[in-house]
Amino acid sequence: MYRLSSEFKAKPTHLLPEIFAIALAGALTYGLQASNASIETITIFPETTGGVTLNASIFVVLMAATGTVMYLFIKYGLKRLVRYLIGFAVFALVFFLFMWYGGLYAEQLPPFLASESPAWPMISLLASIGLGLTLHKSKGIAHFAAIIVIGGMTGTFLGVSIPTLTAAALLLALAAYDLFAVYKGPIGKMAQSTDLEEFTGAVFTYGDLTVGMGDMVFYTMLASNSMMNFGPIPFVAASVGLIVGAFLGFKMLEGRDLFPGLPFAIILGLAMMYATTLIPPWLRPN
Repeated sequence: MYRLSSEFKAKPTHLLPEIFAIALAGALTYGLQASNASIETITIFPETTGGVTLNASIFVVLMAATGTVMYLFIKYGLKRLVRYLIGFAVFALVFFLFMWYGGLYAEQLPPFLASESPAWPMISLLASIGLGLTLHKSKGIAHFAAIIVIGGMTGTFLGVSIPTLTAAALLLALAAYDLFAVYKGPIGKMAQSTDLEEFTGAVFTYGDLTVGMGDMVFYTMLASNSMMNFGPIPFVAASVGLIVGAFLGFKMLEGRDLFPGLPFAIILGLAMMYATTLIPPWLRPN
């Protein structure tokens, strides 16, 4: 997270993108549960101690490599190339997500919209182009909506496709990496050498605050995983923890220019989610 003004003051309204994206993730996850769709995991190794460590390590290494490459490109004057690569990556991601959701909801869609028919890929392509253009070219409510849709869809995909232990280990590892990346790694160095808000798709600006899209994705990933594996009450608890943690991060920005967005939110979100899973079944609402 990066403040754009030295007079920045954290306000509850700064949380609106996170709140709406988490709500969208909850709705999407609930819909996937209701559809009884068969969702394949995207992890390589099993949910053993060693497997969880390896799964989380792969994701973190990929994140670190991506951030390092972006920093090197920017350092050597290739900011335009970075913007093009981000735009292409967002388009490819959104197209994949539309195809993925279409495959899971195939039984609920009319036959001519089934993912195997030519219509759905074409719809996905047009929707991806429209959403990408809205993200990069529009302002105001349309831009705000594109951020929420992309963040919510991506986080839900990760939340339902990554098993719980790997998800928890990954999120904690990413929170630790976020601390390093901001203060010693590529994110902090990029913030010192360029205006981060130039890189729409990797970050988004809301008011006088710039937030990494990764923060949004991993908040919604935790919320979605809690709904998928533990139910509505842990989802609400995790969501409250995420929002409170995000706001604490915003408050920290009042005294500094840059602060990692994941540690407070992820730790509080995970703690509150797991606390609710310890409630005896007879005390839980039916």
